[in-house]
Amino acid sequence: MKNSPILAWFGWLTRPVFIWFLLAWLIAVAMIGCNKPSSSSSSSSSSKSSPAKVEMVPQETQLATLKLTDEAVGRLGIRLVPIEKRQVARHRTLAGEAIVPSGKSIIATAPVPGLIEPSGEYFPLPGSQVTVAQSLMILKPLLSPERDVPTPAEQVQITGAKANLMVALVTAQGDVARGESEVQGLKIARDRAAKLLADRAGSQRALDDSEALLSVSKSTLEASKQRQAELSSLLQTIEKADKYGGRVDPPLPLTLRAPVTGVVRNVQVSAGQNVSIGAPLFEVVDLSTIWIRLPVYVDLLPKLKRDIPVRLVSLDGNPLSQTQESAKPIAAPPTADAISSSADLYYEVDNRSLGLRPGQRVGVDMPMTSLTEALVVPMAAVLYDIYGGTWVYVQESASKEGFVKFRRSRIMLEWVEGDQAILSAGPALGSEIVTDGSAELFGTEFGAGK
Repeated sequence: MKNSPILAWFGWLTRPVFIWFLLAWLIAVAMIGCNKPSSSSSSSSSSKSSPAKVEMVPQETQLATLKLTDEAVGRLGIRLVPIEKRQVARHRTLAGEAIVPSGKSIIATAPVPGLIEPSGEYFPLPGSQVTVAQSLMILKPLLSPERDVPTPAEQVQITGAKANLMVALVTAQGDVARGESEVQGLKIARDRAAKLLADRAGSQRALDDSEALLSVSKSTLEASKQRQAELSSLLQTIEKADKYGGRVDPPLPLTLRAPVTGVVRNVQVSAGQNVSIGAPLFEVVDLSTIWIRLPVYVDLLPKLKRDIPVRLVSLDGNPLSQTQESAKPIAAPPTADAISSSADLYYEVDNRSLGLRPGQRVGVDMPMTSLTEALVVPMAAVLYDIYGGTWVYVQESASKEGFVKFRRSRIMLEWVEGDQAILSAGPALGSEIVTDGSAELFGTEFGAGK
């Protein structure tokens, strides 16, 4: 009995140290229990401090509803607009092709037989940018016969060269006369724009545009005058050779210049090559404006609005440029394709900012003549989920707790016209939907908002 373990434990429990330790532990537990708040008071305090609440209704088919305080609504900057129903025209996106406008492609030919040489160290290559009157190549005429008496074949060649030079000279004289008239008219327009600007009735942009057009016209006129002078000199040389049997000094080299500002499309000769009269040398195209050829199925033609400007889009439906001007319908030769049962429509667009190339495919957003009534909402109100679904937030009546309720509602988006979204299905007509602040509501609902 003296070494019994029960007696040993009983003796240890009756020690003063253990008794004081047990009393201290009981006092600490009692104090923690008194300071712990009740569950009801905790829930009420948290609900009062939260500015937003996401309420999931019990039905699985229903959507989430957001409850926001007035303070949260003001902080998010929420703006509401009503859903409207309007008559809108449907649109069809058709595939068009960029082509060079008629008259904007110029092929330079050799006015006389001669030898092609580069202009200094420069020789044009396909795709290079050139400006009007820029020197591209040198043509050294081969008009002087090597014998004292020219053969009949050489006489025919000289006569043909003379006739071609006379035709080219007449054309150059017409270009000079037209250029002088254009310069005179543009000077009048420039002076008028300057006077309107001085009288505060015009704009600086109109004056700058008139100055630019006048400068281009003057450059073209100088190039035409230079070409006229060179052709006159060559014609005098040929006449002198014909008069004195070919015993004349060889004519001066002829500088061939770019007729317009544009892009060199083709170069048919190389440096050091002999060319005959009328041989094509190079081709320059002006791509500042470009035409869009739009083949349309013939049964679809009466359903399209063909007399109003259209919008160009990429093949994926996005706009080609943020500052793009509309493509305007133009009068062009009527063309069609019997194999595809299509007829062609033509549009013209400013290509300086677009940079379209001949043969490039583009989309043309064509409005249709038929009108339909549809729901219209601002595009800023439309939200996309991860599956591509489209939604808007609809404001409902205020709840009894003082919260403003917003319900996420599904919509069926048909197409987008400018900053307006056309719907085939959505909330009821007149419902107040959120535009500014819709993304913040979306983030608040799914836990990404602040």
